[in-house]
Amino acid sequence: MGRQYPIILIVDDSQAFREFAQLVIKDDLKFVTIITATNGMEGLQMYKKYKPDVIILDWKMPVMDGMQVLKTVMKDDPRTKVIMTTAYTEDQLLLNEMKALGALCFVPKPTQRLLLLKAINDGLRERKNAGLYGQIPNV
Repeated sequence: MGRQYPIILIVDDSQAFREFAQLVIKDDLKFVTIITATNGMEGLQMYKKYKPDVIILDWKMPVMDGMQVLKTVMKDDPRTKVIMTTAYTEDQLLLNEMKALGALCFVPKPTQRLLLLKAINDGLRERKNAGLYGQIPNV
């Protein structure tokens, strides 16, 4: 059985970024559920529990980095839309690897509000177009 509203998971060790992302989402997107995690391990636990439609995922975090989380999520359900965030935008190999592993896109830090909002909307739109909007993936 599906849920009524999509879920967005924010995984970032920076409290300031988590709060910023939540404000962007709450200001512009109505009827979404937002959950947060402070590191990769906690993020995976939240992913497994809630099966979010979109994940905003930092690359560099303690306990487990974003690439490990991305690999695990994509192996479990490649239909999940993952937006990677990083301040390391000069590393083209890293950015290419994120895309190759299945990330929808990456958003550089510091993040512009409209760029983050566009990425979230793109992810939700892809889920909706695939008939997955707000649906719990089959596991």
